[in-house]
Amino acid sequence: MGTDAAATPKGRRVLRGLAALAVTAALTAAAGGDRARDHPQGDAIALPAQASFLSGYEHAQVGAEYWVSGPLPDNGTARPLTVLRMRVLRVPEGLEVVRYGTATLRQTGGYLIGVNQDLAVGPARPFVVAPHGRAGAYVWMRVRVTGPVCGTLSGCRFWYRQGVVEYRQDVGCETVVRLGPPLRRA
Repeated sequence: MGTDAAATPKGRRVLRGLAALAVTAALTAAAGGDRARDHPQGDAIALPAQASFLSGYEHAQVGAEYWVSGPLPDNGTARPLTVLRMRVLRVPEGLEVVRYGTATLRQTGGYLIGVNQDLAVGPARPFVVAPHGRAGAYVWMRVRVTGPVCGTLSGCRFWYRQGVVEYRQDVGCETVVRLGPPLRRA
């Protein structure tokens, strides 16, 4: 008399794994495949006037790392929103984004837009923006200079939640980082 593979502990684990995989595949197909992970386009994030100018730093050194601010988002709606994350859309040759982090206005001493080498930025965390309010925190990018920089860091994509729906929204942002003589430290 043979043994039933499903009767052994290993056989039961294999069958449970296959069943879970089949259920996941069926749910993914029913929800529209990978497109189900896309977020609808939102329009709740408004940018304050200071976000419209081009910021920059022309004293970068190859091998050095710098913190570059993302734009400080305003909430243009009557409902609170939670910024989940932000990513820069275009990284020029000569720069690489090492990581993202979040800093509050208290940590930065107020509105600090641009490039900073010595800022204490924590891990990337969600933050809430009150209805028709300005954010009390914003996302920073840690960039490493790998060579001559050809272009600008530009375009910022936010993912945020209002109520139970998560949205994405692209906004304008542009930062110039160029090689140049190092700044003297006092």
